[in-house]
Amino acid sequence: MARGPFTRGEPDFTRVKSIAAGASALAILALTLLLMVWMVARVAEHPGVPREVGDLPSWFAGERAPRSAREPPAATAEAGAATAATSAKPATADGDYAEFAGGKVEIAFKEYQLTPNKIRVGPGKVTFVLRNEGRYSHDFRINLEGPGIDITTPKFGPGRTIRLEVALQEGEYKISCPLSNHDERGMHGTLIVTSKLAGK
Repeated sequence: MARGPFTRGEPDFTRVKSIAAGASALAILALTLLLMVWMVARVAEHPGVPREVGDLPSWFAGERAPRSAREPPAATAEAGAATAATSAKPATADGDYAEFAGGKVEIAFKEYQLTPNKIRVGPGKVTFVLRNEGRYSHDFRINLEGPGIDITTPKFGPGRTIRLEVALQEGEYKISCPLSNHDERGMHGTLIVTSKLAGK
């Protein structure tokens, strides 16, 4: 069968279409992968300035949804201890220092501050109760350059409470959250260990 005058020498358009479709699919796949990597980099916590996203819902930090009025809230030992400890306010000493005479110091972490950030406590064994009330992970560092004390806790996420027990001698210590650039943004304070507390 003779070919028509316009079919001779024409390219095979089926093959060109399949190559174009394959190239388009590869370009879409590469673009999708790049977009996923960018999203993971934006969401993941890494050194640098954390994103400001406004107030997040309470469930995002791990808090339970409110119970109905008929159902009484379940009391846990940790929640009861936290409530009792929060109601026992530390005495304020001169210079706006919060004093903790019992050797138990509670510090709340929130972007970008420690509350309280000026603390006085007696020497000896001190238990730090560290509550992350913020939206990002934090950690806690106690540093005294003279005797070379440098203690850092592991990072702990939003809604978590951790404890740190440490024996401290008299002196002035720097406390901070050294994670990322949190210290530079204001998450630091002073811990004075002294036997001369105002409450004693």
